Amino acid sequence: MAPIRIKVQLGEEKKGSRARPLLRKFVYVIESASNQTIAELLQTLQKYIIEKFSHMNIEIIQLKTDDGFILSKSDRCSDVLKDNDLIICVDMRRFIEEYQAFFIENVIWLERKQYDVTINKERVLRIGLNNTPELFIRLYGTTDLNSIYVFGFCELITIANQKQSNRLIGRIDNTMEFEQSSEFEWFIECKWDYDINSNTTLFIICNTKLGSSNEIWSGKLQIFLDHSRKRIEKGELIQLSTESSDGTALTDQQRQRLKELAAQLPPPKRSGPQIDPNSHQNVKITKHECEGESAVRMTYGNTNTVLTEHTESDTNDMFLQYFTITHIVFSKRQTILPEILNQKRSQPIDKPITVANLAVFYQIHDGSWRECQDITIGLVSTRDTETTWLPHLIINIEPDKFLSFCIKGSILFKGICGNSNITRLRTHKKLPQPLKLKIVVTDNYDKQCSLIVEQLNKPLELVTKESLKPSLWYIKDLLSFTYADDCDLDERYYVYMGINKENKIVIGWFNSSSSVFDRKKFLTMEFTAKQNKTTEIDLTDIAYHQNSNEVKAKILLDPVTYITYALRIEISTSTSKVEETHIIPIDKIS
Repeated sequence: MAPIRIKVQLGEEKKGSRARPLLRKFVYVIESASNQTIAELLQTLQKYIIEKFSHMNIEIIQLKTDDGFILSKSDRCSDVLKDNDLIICVDMRRFIEEYQAFFIENVIWLERKQYDVTINKERVLRIGLNNTPELFIRLYGTTDLNSIYVFGFCELITIANQKQSNRLIGRIDNTMEFEQSSEFEWFIECKWDYDINSNTTLFIICNTKLGSSNEIWSGKLQIFLDHSRKRIEKGELIQLSTESSDGTALTDQQRQRLKELAAQLPPPKRSGPQIDPNSHQNVKITKHECEGESAVRMTYGNTNTVLTEHTESDTNDMFLQYFTITHIVFSKRQTILPEILNQKRSQPIDKPITVANLAVFYQIHDGSWRECQDITIGLVSTRDTETTWLPHLIINIEPDKFLSFCIKGSILFKGICGNSNITRLRTHKKLPQPLKLKIVVTDNYDKQCSLIVEQLNKPLELVTKESLKPSLWYIKDLLSFTYADDCDLDERYYVYMGINKENKIVIGWFNSSSSVFDRKKFLTMEFTAKQNKTTEIDLTDIAYHQNSNEVKAKILLDPVTYITYALRIEISTSTSKVEETHIIPIDKIS
């Protein structure tokens, strides 16, 4: 028979396809079309594409007509092809895309998932029946390197009858990676095996190896072909090797070693003072009266309080202490004149008065007074709901009238600003307690009066292991709480460790952030540490350094087995220091 000239296309020409952006068109001549099957042509074209176009590791799964019909692998080329026919080569990636769109893997006979720390992902081998039902074999190495092989009942009968010497079903390994090949050897492969006395039995031999392990797992899955019902059935799964582990489950030797390491943990080291939350317990606020020659009178309002907050300033080593005196009532003192003529009783004769200037002073530790800055006054509404801040400090007071004002300002003082919101919403530790603020008024007659208002910080509510628990609702077991106090700023720095409801380790700290570690994440750490021959790993997400305050956290690994076993916390402040090492319960982590 004369040769057949065909046109061959590899890849998808349609726009928007998710398949590999690979398109090749060429002409190929089939020399012996009468003897060659479509299966043989598929293999020939695959070899031709690899050699001609250097598309290494490409795998052709199907041949289709240009209008989408699959050419049966058992047909002869001379029966289904003629000159100038266009055929489409479907490679593995496009086949997987089409397969996943239409088929469901209903029955799983063999599934082997193993976590490979060299890629921080699972590699998967899965065998079973899809919804057709056909036998499927899935090999998953990476996102870009995975394969699916599908066999119908009749195709399996042919394989069982022919018992070909080329038994390879499929293989993926590190040498096939599209980018730079991994330096760690891994592979997943499946091969046919036959029963020489039967055409109703097949075996699939599976071999897997992780890049992070030298162990090879091998298994042999038996498959029965029921001719009468044309059904594919599962037989026995035979282990051909000892069970290999990806490291997620601890061995008895590792458990024993962890007990030995736990017994060797160093005791806690602590130095320096701790914050006394009741240091001002016996300090009381004094209510003062308005004093001075001016007829202006100032009194505390019913809702008077002093709100404070401090922040950083633009001046080095200085902070700004803001304050707001919420409710001061201004009025005019009545003037009583002597009796005039024959009047039988005194008669008040009064005029308005004006506050021409208002200043606020604060008292320092030696008892002297210093002036505050940026003073602003605001008129309080009758319902105490809104404050109208004025662009000036002038107040006109009518006789027998009462005006409520807020007064705010700031104090520039030497010291370092606090870091936490709790600390910043207080009067700074460098200022006296109670903080005394003196409001000094000068009226339009150049006479003065003053009123002292005092502010006292509320007792500190320091974070403790017990007080932290309600906010950590997702933690089922709070394992440790390590802290050190900065007594200069009244701040507590802490790190905690616990197990959440998903059985993962959570390590958090005072800034409300945290990091989560499952067993796989620890495995990755252990693998990297073993490669680098290090037994300590810094947790950069749990690290802080500002001024004299520093927080460091390290994962400790066994120098013999490189298994994770402890967390070491080091916290130092301007006044205190602590170092604690806590066991990490690896056996409780999933």
